[in-house]
Amino acid sequence: MKHILMIDDVATNLKCAEEVLKDSYQITTAKSGKQALAILKEFLPDLILLDINMPDMNGYEVMEHLKKDSQLADIPIIFLTAETDKEIEAKSLQMGAMDFIRKPFEPSVMCSRIEKILLMHEQKKELQDIARKDSLTALLNRRYMETVVNRTDAAQVNGYFLLFDMDNFKQVNDNFGHVIGDAVLVKFARILEEEIESPNCVCRIGGDEFVVFLEGGYDKDKVRTIVRRIIAGVEFEVNDSLADELNVKISVSVGISKKPDDGKDFHTLYGNADKALYYVKQNGKRGYHFFREEQNERQDREEESSLIDLLQLQRLIQEKDEKSGAYRVGYDSFKRIYHFVSRCMERKSQDVQLVLFSMIGKEEKTEEAGRNQAIERLEEAVAKSLRRGDVAARCGDTQYVTILMNASSENGDMVAKRIKEKYYELAREEAYQLIYEMKCVEKENGPQNENR
Repeated sequence: MKHILMIDDVATNLKCAEEVLKDSYQITTAKSGKQALAILKEFLPDLILLDINMPDMNGYEVMEHLKKDSQLADIPIIFLTAETDKEIEAKSLQMGAMDFIRKPFEPSVMCSRIEKILLMHEQKKELQDIARKDSLTALLNRRYMETVVNRTDAAQVNGYFLLFDMDNFKQVNDNFGHVIGDAVLVKFARILEEEIESPNCVCRIGGDEFVVFLEGGYDKDKVRTIVRRIIAGVEFEVNDSLADELNVKISVSVGISKKPDDGKDFHTLYGNADKALYYVKQNGKRGYHFFREEQNERQDREEESSLIDLLQLQRLIQEKDEKSGAYRVGYDSFKRIYHFVSRCMERKSQDVQLVLFSMIGKEEKTEEAGRNQAIERLEEAVAKSLRRGDVAARCGDTQYVTILMNASSENGDMVAKRIKEKYYELAREEAYQLIYEMKCVEKENGPQNENR
């Protein structure tokens, strides 16, 4: 039921209108402009009936306040007046009123005019949605996104421009058709909407390209966290919608430019983000890159991109195929144990934690000998800290994974911290920082992973 706010200083007018409209609409009344503005802080009506001649604050003054507020400016307004002066009618329409109703009210006229204005407003909103949204994903389209980003220049709003491109998407369309391809695009759109908080904008540029504009208080670390979550979400949620036998895995490459450092308008920010995206594509895909990064920052990113995260690891060890490849070599035993643990959990009420340890280089470049020594120290720390029944395996050059049996998240955190402390005790002045992520092993996707 549509909600109408009626503002009139005469109680009998409010009562009469409420009687006429109550069967078709939800009615809220206000006896003054100030009371109405206070009410509007609590809810947004679908339409406002506004008396012109009121003491203290007349209808024109109330309307001026409404038009200055972006949240209230689009609410349709019908003026109420006992005047017959044509100049008053003209002024009302010039100020933005949709219509006016003369007092005393004629019930049938009042109802028909309100119904007409509400219908026109709904049609206007539908046309606006069509003009600014992508028809497939319901995200903003490029045209509207350009307007939003360019508007931030006039308002001197800073931010980050993220350009997403889906890796291997052409194989999905070519091998399985556009129906499956469209489903993948829609799924990715929903992931972006879930991860990007309002009022930031999410847009589909076209094809498999998407753009996010993050406004205001974001630094590089926060942007990296958001991008990593989206990359992980794609590898789980999107790929889960593709059957295992299709043998196509979607990932995401991301180019990032910063406003105003890398441009102030959509065209410039898009061009520089595209250059950063090209860098990712040329260096193995599945990752992200900031435009104009210094060389030492690039080295850091390259080192990070060689690491897997806990979500990716869990997907890899859950895969049913026996093919070898990055991060799968040597995992056969570990994968069998993982599946055994998952099956046991269906029959036993027992918490099991999956913990991934990653060594992050503190310097620009770390020699291979130093890396080997560091992983040996980590292996020793794990061996001295795990309990009977726990399982551990090395994955890659700088990561180690453990399964902690019958362990709550608190117990798992305690064991993981013990491993971390033992590592630093053994490593001393080692050139690597040790971090870990922990996730509860479940039959379905578990809770969000925790970074330490």
